[in-house]
Amino acid sequence: MARKVESRYILFTGEVHESVKFDFTIQQIGTFIAMWNQGYPINKIADRLNTSKVSVALIAMDLEMAERIEPRAGGLLGKRIVVS
Repeated sequence: MARKVESRYILFTGEVHESVKFDFTIQQIGTFIAMWNQGYPINKIADRLNTSKVSVALIAMDLEMAERIEPRAGGLLGKRIVVS
């Protein structure tokens, strides 16, 4: 008897996901870590790195899993007040 295959949703496969980056320079990662540790929100980090908030959130998840950054007060939103 054949095994029943469930319907699946595969992440980041749609056209809308084409703007998500998965590779960054060592310098960009250094900038991310510095800004993360200073409490900048991900939207400001994304602006500085010229990328999307989704890409920055993925950097945060990756570096936290690799124990290169620590969770911080304010999480992805940060704690630093930034006036535009």
